[in-house]
Amino acid sequence: MADIITIVKFLSTGVIALIEVIPASVAISLVLGIIIGILGYLQIPIIRYIVSAYIIAMRGLPPLTLLLLVFFSGSFVSPIVTAIVVLSVYHGAYIAEIVRAGISAIPKGQHEGADSIGLSVIAKMVHVIMPQVWLSIIPSLVGQYIILIKDTTLISAIGVMELLNNARQIMQVVYRPITVYVIVAVFFFVICFFLENLSKHLERRIKAKTIL
Repeated sequence: MADIITIVKFLSTGVIALIEVIPASVAISLVLGIIIGILGYLQIPIIRYIVSAYIIAMRGLPPLTLLLLVFFSGSFVSPIVTAIVVLSVYHGAYIAEIVRAGISAIPKGQHEGADSIGLSVIAKMVHVIMPQVWLSIIPSLVGQYIILIKDTTLISAIGVMELLNNARQIMQVVYRPITVYVIVAVFFFVICFFLENLSKHLERRIKAKTIL
């Protein structure tokens, strides 16, 4: 029992790094995804090729490879900043596709109606299209952020003292690998389980509002 308490206390220090990385990555990737998603939908000459290249590159690269590439390039001084930037840029590409698909699913009549009353592209997206898009993409966004949270285990590769890195260190003191990794697994399971149920709850509320 004493060993388990020691393990939990030591692992809990790794939560601090996750508190720094996860909220920042979620916020930045969401903003980036919305902007890129809208640009991808609008099909602006030249910009659409840049958007397409970015999405193809991010979807074709393993996140760990990208993380190590950026880290060893020396672009950022702090491993924490490197982790936030890489996770944001990587998952921003997937969110962009979710947003673009959500916009494409809106009936053309909504776009034409907004255009007919003289709304600018930005005003149309902000006041007419995106409020409807949110209702349909929330479950997909939550699913993507569950993947992002799981990907935070990769940042131990660049020296960030998060749960997985702490798990390796505590095993040098208390050689109980199964116990250590079970505790780490439970931590991530609880977070992802909460988000999954939140997603289902939001989906039910959205469907109820749609029926009404």
